[in-house]
Amino acid sequence: MKKFKYIFLLSCFCLAACTQDDEWQQVDPQPEEESMDATIHLNLQCAEIVVDPSTRSTTPQDPQTDNPMYHLYLLHYNKEGQLIKTDTQENDLGDPQLTCKWNPTLRVTADAVETICLIANLKGAAPAAWPETLAQLKESCATLKIGSNGLIEEKKMYMFGYYEGTLNNGQYINIMMGRMVATLKFVIGTNNTDNRYRITKIEIQNTSRETFYFPHDSKESNFGDNIAETFAENDVNAIGKDLSSERSYYYQTGENINPANSKRTTVVITAKKGTYSRKSWSYGSAQTYTVVLGADAPGTSNRNYSLYRNNNYTFNIQLN
Repeated sequence: MKKFKYIFLLSCFCLAACTQDDEWQQVDPQPEEESMDATIHLNLQCAEIVVDPSTRSTTPQDPQTDNPMYHLYLLHYNKEGQLIKTDTQENDLGDPQLTCKWNPTLRVTADAVETICLIANLKGAAPAAWPETLAQLKESCATLKIGSNGLIEEKKMYMFGYYEGTLNNGQYINIMMGRMVATLKFVIGTNNTDNRYRITKIEIQNTSRETFYFPHDSKESNFGDNIAETFAENDVNAIGKDLSSERSYYYQTGENINPANSKRTTVVITAKKGTYSRKSWSYGSAQTYTVVLGADAPGTSNRNYSLYRNNNYTFNIQLN
């Protein structure tokens, strides 16, 4: 009989202990977040191009030619950074837009910080699937389709813009679309008006062929083939002595940030110097002129050799 009572009391003690432990682990239920469909009014505009005043061109590029938006991708990431919607919009190619209005309907969460990303003119070059998280998108790159003339194919500039914040039905949001490449313009002249030069080739070395969607501080670039443009040996590309005093050449490349010495973007100009005799010009052997490019002008103390996206760099180069 004593043995039976001992087992019974031990069993009751264990049961009480388990019940007490369950009560301690009980968690109050969290209220569900409120989500709703919301129409967002987006106003997209091309960001102003950043120009270094010390090298500013006297003939800036025409924004109507280079900056229109033909096609748009929209990516919507929720507060956890998960991709919850993608959408597209395509404008009439006969009427490209420097500004664009779009009124997408998105599933939003009240008082949550969410992210809308817009990418322009990437049709045909977009990834097969967009990154599932915002963190992945911030580390992703677009491959630049640069033609043999050193310009983005079809002159459809890749552009990117984003909004981060709360979203509400009927909200108006302005988003600036920044160009995803750097623009290089070379104004080539001669410092002696009695000289004449025929420019036969321009080659840009260490040209980046990709660009991050989000502005990035990466030092790594995916360099492709050099941009090389060869010209016929005639006076169309000649400068000096009764011809044009200078000629301008325009190219595009991905950003190249804080490059190592061997990875700095460089332009090599090949030209032949002319000699006037017996009422005609003859030209000697080709000479090369090399200029290392960067955000600062050559000769600047502690020069910055980076080339940044959405910047228009103009280099005035004098042949002698």
